[in-house]
Amino acid sequence: MKSLIRNIALLAIACVMIVGCKKDTPEDNTPPQTIIVYMAGVNLSSYYNTNRSAIKSALNFNIQGKSRVVIFQQTSKTSAELVEMQFVENVCQEKVLTTYDLPSQMTANELGYIFSDIVARTPSKSHSLIIGAHGLGWIPVGAKPESSAAYLGKGKHIDMLTHEELWEPKGDIVTRYLGEDSNPQNRFDTTDLAEALTSTGIKLEYILFDACFMANVESLYDLRNNAKYIIGSPCEIMGTGFPYANIMSLLLQNQGTSYDLDGVCRRFNEDYAANPGYSGTVALIDCSQLDGLALAMKRVNSANKKDYITNNIQFYEGQTPHIFFDLGDYVDKMCADEEVKRAFNEQLNRTVLSKYTLDYFLSMYGNSGKYRVNNFTGMSTSAPSSLYRSAYEQTAWYKATH
Repeated sequence: MKSLIRNIALLAIACVMIVGCKKDTPEDNTPPQTIIVYMAGVNLSSYYNTNRSAIKSALNFNIQGKSRVVIFQQTSKTSAELVEMQFVENVCQEKVLTTYDLPSQMTANELGYIFSDIVARTPSKSHSLIIGAHGLGWIPVGAKPESSAAYLGKGKHIDMLTHEELWEPKGDIVTRYLGEDSNPQNRFDTTDLAEALTSTGIKLEYILFDACFMANVESLYDLRNNAKYIIGSPCEIMGTGFPYANIMSLLLQNQGTSYDLDGVCRRFNEDYAANPGYSGTVALIDCSQLDGLALAMKRVNSANKKDYITNNIQFYEGQTPHIFFDLGDYVDKMCADEEVKRAFNEQLNRTVLSKYTLDYFLSMYGNSGKYRVNNFTGMSTSAPSSLYRSAYEQTAWYKATH
């Protein structure tokens, strides 16, 4: 018995010694998040440079903690650099991480290589993506208008409008879609973007589209598995883009460990509210709800319809005929089944987490000018449009809802 007691005592002492000698758990130095700012093309370079300076200015307040901010920006039509914004010696400094030779055409594979390389160079617990670019929603590269409604008298003849003519700006104010990009190699479709992001093997926290027309349900559905959330506008975004000096602190809250996406949308709206006549329409989408939205839309398309006038649906550009319409307003005006419509609206409200708009939006296309926003439910659709119908019926959204 004495031997047993002695052994137990020795074991207890050993345990205390082991616990007392245990080394502290190494500090986890993995950055909480990396924000990738991808600036595509060179036509908007002057605005990109201003955005870059604004980001740098915001980071001068040492808000990022251990999180990382990197900017991919083209330096020419054929080259780009990846720069990290680092807070060193009490100031934000730029460090070039690498340079890229760009392909003659930005395919999904080429884009996937770039994103995968950026992710590999910026290990962190999560990644998010801001895309500054020209934007034309879901409309694919090379698509051509095909509706007789796109005809226009030219001299003595009536000819079909080309895609370039349809999207030629009709004013001096610069928005982020400037007609056909003069650098066709920079263009890529949302389907290419989705494939490229999938190839990285990660799911983004969010995608923020600093580009025109990107809060369209067709593009959002393409990207539903690539990010938790998406921020975008259903109409044009001014050339100046998002107010980075004001939103970076919201994207890097608590020393870079959290973010406030509703706050980003609200700040965007407030910033453009201070510039009368400019578009401040923006929405935050929960990507996990987009499959449910597709099912709800499929029930709408199978339900009884009522007659409606297309031009009476809320639209988001000045084209004739219009191409981007408010999704919720479209369902309201075309669906005759009140129960199906109610279920759709409930799912739409679960999908759109935040939405802000001014009373008007500005368009530089077709009949340029200011247009009233009467019904904004968070995203657009091209379902009522006939201009790119063949291409539209090839979208994943169309196939999922019919």
